[in-house]
Amino acid sequence: MVTSDGRSTAGRATLLILSFVPIDGDPRVIKQVRRFVDEYDVTTCSPGPSPHPGVTHIEITGDHTPPRGLLTRALDEVAHRTEWFRRMYFQTPGVIETMHRLAGRRFDAVIANDAETVGVACRLFGAARVHADLHEFFPDMGFEDSPMGKRHQRYWTWMTRELVSPVASSTTVGGEIAKKYHEFGLEPGVVTNSTHLRDLPFREAGPTIRLVHSGNPFHERSLAEIMRAVAASPADVSFDLYLTWHPEKDRAEFVALAEELGPRITVHDPVAQSVLIETLNEYDLGIHILQPVSTNNVMALPNKFFDYVQARLGIIVGPSVEMARLVREHDLGVVTEGFAESEIASAIDALTIERVNGFKQSAMRAADALSAERQVEVWADAVRRIVDSSTHAR
Repeated sequence: MVTSDGRSTAGRATLLILSFVPIDGDPRVIKQVRRFVDEYDVTTCSPGPSPHPGVTHIEITGDHTPPRGLLTRALDEVAHRTEWFRRMYFQTPGVIETMHRLAGRRFDAVIANDAETVGVACRLFGAARVHADLHEFFPDMGFEDSPMGKRHQRYWTWMTRELVSPVASSTTVGGEIAKKYHEFGLEPGVVTNSTHLRDLPFREAGPTIRLVHSGNPFHERSLAEIMRAVAASPADVSFDLYLTWHPEKDRAEFVALAEELGPRITVHDPVAQSVLIETLNEYDLGIHILQPVSTNNVMALPNKFFDYVQARLGIIVGPSVEMARLVREHDLGVVTEGFAESEIASAIDALTIERVNGFKQSAMRAADALSAERQVEVWADAVRRIVDSSTHAR
């Protein structure tokens, strides 16, 4: 365990895992916790409950309100008017509370998740002890083409260049995003959003080829286009969607469309992460067609891709760089020619049971190589280097 000042009571090196979203609901950060909890004295700091019984948890509650006098409010106004981004960042309520909760503690290494946590970690513990895990490309997150959208982009670009670039090391979710970070002086390693290795059976397809998609009901995921393509296909196919309730309005639109299109399309309630892979294993093909509406979408390599691999499914993706590369490299399935409904339909119409079973066999072979167990050691090496450097410094 770790004392209030961050020292280990067991003589082990101390590690802080910092996140501004609840760790117990973030599959990527949970993997960090599980990888390190038996090797280091781990402290987690995030909103929400403790993500693991073996860690010391510091909860960010959102109820820490520091006094803000006339001078503070005047400086805040100047900061917003002049884009004094450093002050804007360090006066953010979440940043202020986190610094308050972590004040006086010491750690040999810190994993700061996402760009907005890095400034806190570097100010409190020094950039030499911080590893930044960047879950997406923050300078281009699909900002609106408006004055406010452009201001947000300048803010996140500043944050990446000024607060993130000094860290000891970094990782991100894919090779193409890693290359984009080079212009900011970062050389990130790659830890994909892979899923833990499962021991699941091969299930032959047929006679109906069963497609599936799980996740949020976002229009940019081409769900309506896929639904219409399946409903009209000459192939014997069906499409099941396990959609979350957020945003609820969009989900309702897809439910209504499914009812309109007929029995080939079914929208289910979401299932818990703990049983998701086993649920998907009942299907034949996972499908994820992500419209290229932002840099992050173009280069995306999301959790669900690896969920489909561990579920031993074939995969249909659009021509998104990272997903298409892995599908082709491992012969996992089909890459559509483009993102239009007609191009999605062409891929679905050409499916046969023999092709689909071949893709599922490829998923069986690739499951180990594409598992989380192969990926998390990149984090382990980075943390080990920081800890060794911290020990030598002492």
